[in-house]
Amino acid sequence: MNDWDRSNLHFILDSDEATLEDFYSWATEDDLAYALSLVREARTELLVQEAEILDELLNDATADDVSEANTMLKQFQL
Repeated sequence: MNDWDRSNLHFILDSDEATLEDFYSWATEDDLAYALSLVREARTELLVQEAEILDELLNDATADDVSEANTMLKQFQL
């Protein structure tokens, strides 16, 4: 999403009800389709970010678990 699209997305997300009502009163079908596409694209970006964060947390947790397991096993090594 480019800066222009992101600015338009913020307009949609940050506007109060009266501002959105005004927008809806003059918006064309193309305007509304564009607005919906921005919201969908932002949702997709957030889902990707969420997956990346969860993957990173899982990898960190796995690394910590293995490290802790290795520490515990060292006491039983000859």
